[in-house]
Parts: sequence; structure tokens; C-alpha cells
Amino acid sequence: MTTRAPRTPRLLVVLALVLAAAVSGCTTLPESGAIHRQAADRPARPQDAPYFSPPGPAKDASPSAIVSGFLVAMQANPLTTSVARSYLSERARTTWKPNRGTIVYEAFSVLPTSDGAQVRLADTRRLDSRGGWRGGTPGRSETLDLGLVSEKGQWRIDNPVNALVVPTSFFDRGFSRFNLYFYDQTGRVLLPDPVFIPRGEQTATNLVRGLLAGPGGALAEISRSALPSRTDLDLSVLVTESGVAEVPLSREVLQASADELSRAVDQLSWTLRQVPGIERVRITVAGAPVPLPGGRIDAPVTSGPEYDAAGSPDARLWGLRGGRVVDLSTDKATAPDVAGPLSRPGYSMRSLAVSESPQQIAAVSGNGRTVFVAPATGGSAASAVSRPLVNGTDVLRPSYDMFGDLWLLDRTPRGARVLVVSGGKVRRLPVPGVTGADVASFSVARDGSRLAVAYAGTGAPSVRVIDILRTEEGIVSGAGRSQVFAAPGATDTARIVDIGWRDPATLAVLSRPAPETSQVGFISTDGSPTRTDLIEPSVFRGTAQAIVVAPVVGVPLLLITPDQRLYTLTGNGSWPRTDSKVVAATYAR
Repeated sequence: MTTRAPRTPRLLVVLALVLAAAVSGCTTLPESGAIHRQAADRPARPQDAPYFSPPGPAKDASPSAIVSGFLVAMQANPLTTSVARSYLSERARTTWKPNRGTIVYEAFSVLPTSDGAQVRLADTRRLDSRGGWRGGTPGRSETLDLGLVSEKGQWRIDNPVNALVVPTSFFDRGFSRFNLYFYDQTGRVLLPDPVFIPRGEQTATNLVRGLLAGPGGALAEISRSALPSRTDLDLSVLVTESGVAEVPLSREVLQASADELSRAVDQLSWTLRQVPGIERVRITVAGAPVPLPGGRIDAPVTSGPEYDAAGSPDARLWGLRGGRVVDLSTDKATAPDVAGPLSRPGYSMRSLAVSESPQQIAAVSGNGRTVFVAPATGGSAASAVSRPLVNGTDVLRPSYDMFGDLWLLDRTPRGARVLVVSGGKVRRLPVPGVTGADVASFSVARDGSRLAVAYAGTGAPSVRVIDILRTEEGIVSGAGRSQVFAAPGATDTARIVDIGWRDPATLAVLSRPAPETSQVGFISTDGSPTRTDLIEPSVFRGTAQAIVVAPVVGVPLLLITPDQRLYTLTGNGSWPRTDSKVVAATYAR
């Protein structure tokens, strides 16, 4: 027979813990120990969480002590839920599903109630069932009402929340940020979908489960998977001694065509290449390898380089100097490969963008009203220069995407208007939250999946990221989901000066916290903590007016000041001056 907990004196149990992020709900949470042995484990690191085997419930413990012990038990390392379940009623042990998500908190307190206890979580964040960041407002608190029952004279929790609840200190030492990869709307590139996964032997399994669950909210409208719907993972991913990740999938994967199966393997390879020790990927069904196109049974994790959303790793630096387009990589304005019409005198220009193939240069006139477009090379007559826009008001720095579309944002007396130039034709694209707004800067991702704008005006500075909807052929069809983020270190006195894409899921933001001080920070487009491998720039002692950024690892950030000086971010975060008389600059392949 079970009875509800009687009312007890209002005892406040406060356990201050450090902010927590979370484990994915699709993540496998073992009941005890490891499920299998992976040949390639991540080596132990000083910051890894120490071994911790939490105690089970003490005899005759109070309802508040049982609840507090339950929260501590979820911090077992290696991660296991077996001890945490011992704090639950017999019924709840079989129905509790911590894989449904994760709640993150900075501190918690436990207050006894008439039938159990109330847990108040401070400064919470949430992750979805894949480990994807669902976020939360800073300072937000949540309350969990837990009912307790008496079983054999001992209090046990009868209605646990279906989530793992852990502190940040535990998360920081035990979890890592990984990317799931999904194809864009056209199938031409793989876009990263950040998730947070516990380190250890289940990493590969958790990543595959995340892929099969599909993209999260930040990518839902602009991506798709090559893995057939309803495909499931049988048991766990096994990594052999030779570095082959054997991915046991359900029979639905056999419905894929040869082309889709090849694309699915590339998608798995991109995702699993992040796990140390994995060198090849093999799909199996019922224990048998699934033949791949070309007679292969597995593929290297380096497969599918053509799907890189960042494009070629070779990024040239183009710039404006002395009224001409120049190659700043070689600093030779007369170099044969920079001999297009805009590399000759006669045009007043203040900003530029360079397309990939065919290589074209788009430049905004000095007064901001006209946009010039010309071949990067060849052409000796003025007729080689077209003017897709001649009646603008204040056109910001242009952006090209990989589809060859030229994006313009014109700041008019009625607010911003977004223009897309494709095939020589200009059309206005209504963008909710942007059209008619007071915009300070904008940038389009190289893969053409997102548009970002920084707002001008008073108040705390913010950035909006908008999905760009396209047909399978790559034609822009409209604007989709959008989300607003506070600028890094945002204050009411700071303002955003410029933005640019550091990678397909990260924005670099140049702000001015004080009149003679500039600062660069980063925003992840799903609101999650940014990559830990990004160099943290030091404060720039000056009034930088533009940031130059390429979505390629290893290519440094640049700043341009009003006196036409160029500064380059070094590996230690400093900004030495590297060039002069540079009006504007951009990276391009």
C-alpha cells in the first residue's frame, strides 16, 4: 500500500550548483556501465569530469532529501541512470524517460509540499531529445512539482520529469558540442546542426540517433536528410579495432536508391568524422553490410568534400584601394587576375563583394546610390560594367551566395528593403522583421540558407537571423523562420557596427561598446554556446567600421578603421596592423 507524503515543516534545502547544459534526449542513457566497448575512445583530459558513483537513497530519508539525492544521482560519471531510478517509485522506474530532453540550471532549491516537494531551478536552459539547444531567457526559472509516495515505509518520487537535469560544471566536463549534418534545400551542401553529446563510448551511437531524428528547429525549414524516413538504429554503433564504424540500421534504409544511399553515407561520414578513431563508415542491415555504389561496403569519413558549405579552403582577399579593386593577397593592383573594369580608375566605390563562378565583382558607389557589377577579369570597355541598381538611397555592403545571387539591402527613408539580383534581374524580397526596419548591417551566408541583419537605433543591440527559402533548383522563393539574438556583451550604450558569417552556423559581430573601443563576439544561430575552438578576440582599441570574415577554418578575421587601416586577428586574439589605405575588403575564392 502506498500513501502520499504528509505535510512537513517548510524546510528550505538550497544546493548552489554551477550553470548546466545538457545531454540529448535521443542520447542513450545506460542503466549501468557501458553498453559495449568502442575501440577508439577519446583520451582522458584534465577537464574531464572525475569518476563519481552517487549514493542511493538513505534509509528513512525525508521527502526533501530524496528529491535532492535524485538530482545529485543524475550526475553519475560514467553517465548512468541506475542510481537515479532507485529514488523513484516502482511504477515510475519503468515509465521515467530521461531521454526526452534535458533541463539546465544554475542552482536549485527544494521546498516540501503537502504531497511531496517543489524544486525551483534557477537560470534554466533546455535541450531537445537530440541534444539540440532549445535555449531559454537568461534569468528564467522553472518549478518542478514532484509527488512522493511511501513504499515499504520509504519515500520515493512518483512523477519525475521526463528529462535529465544536470549542472553546468558536470556538463562542461562531460559533454561536447558536435554537429549533425543535413543537406540544404537543393542537396548541394551539408549544413551543420549543433548538438551537445556526452563524451564516451556512446558518442557515435548518439550522433546517429540524432541524424535519424531529423534536423532541429533552426534547420527544419531549410534542410533535409538523405536517410529514408522511419529508418531506425538497431542497438548501437560499433567501432572496430580498424576504425570502421558499423552502423546497424533498420530495413527501411534498403528502400533508398543508389544515389540516395551514397548521399546518406556521406551524411553519416560528415557526422561521424568528428569522433576520434573513426576512419570509415559501413551501413549494415541484420548484420550484413549494405552494398554501396561502385561495389563498396564502406566509405572513408573524408567522403563528400564537395558538400562543404564553406566552399574551397582557398580564400583570396580582395579590396578597394585608390578607387580601384585590388588583390590584397598579393598587393598587386595590376596582377593579371585582377584586371577587370573595376580594377581601373574611374569609379568611386565604398564596398564590394565577389562571386565564385563565374567570378564577378559587385561594388557600391561612394554615395551609396548605385551598384556596379563587372567581370573580375577581362573586359576593357565601360559597357562591361552593368548597373542593376541606380536609384538606391544608402546601399549597405553587398553579399553573394554560392548560387550566384547578389543580395542588396538599401536603407531608404521608409526603412530597409531587401533586393535579390539573379540572372540580371532585380526583385524585391519582403522579409518580415527586416523590410521597413532600421538596419545597421546585413550579411547572407555563403551557402545561401540564411540572411542576418543587425538593427540600428537605441536600446540593447540585437541581430535577427532569417531562413532563406528556395526551390530544389536553388531559386529564392521567400523568407522563412527568423529568430532574434542579443549581441554578445550587449548593453544599452553599445551598438552593432557590422556582422559576417564565421561558419554556416556562427555569426561574427563587431560592436562598439564605447566611442573609442570595438569588440568582436560570436553568435550561434540556434542560440547555443558557440564553438570552443574559436579564437576569442581581445578588445580593439579603436573605432573599427567593418569586419572582414570568411567561413573557412584558419582564415583570420580582419578589421577596417575609418582611416583606412587594416588589422588582422592573430592566434592569441590581438589585432596588429597589417595594411593601409584599404577602403573595404572581402574574402572570395
